[in-house]
Amino acid sequence: MRILNIISNEIIIEKQKLENELERVLNSPELSTEKMVKESLKLLNKLTQVSNTMLTWESYITKYKKEEEK
Repeated sequence: MRILNIISNEIIIEKQKLENELERVLNSPELSTEKMVKESLKLLNKLTQVSNTMLTWESYITKYKKEEEK
């Protein structure tokens, strides 16, 4: 089903954007240490949510495909 691929791609893109933003923050010389830490932690929390979403979504897809094979 095409919608499953679209959702998977959106989750992957969101994760890649967050990873890129985290890298940008960590390499930003103009940010103070405190600001860098706060921003990094905020992005890590978002990344954790997206990673959990990916795991949940993969589990759903696996279950969906197994049911579809029946």
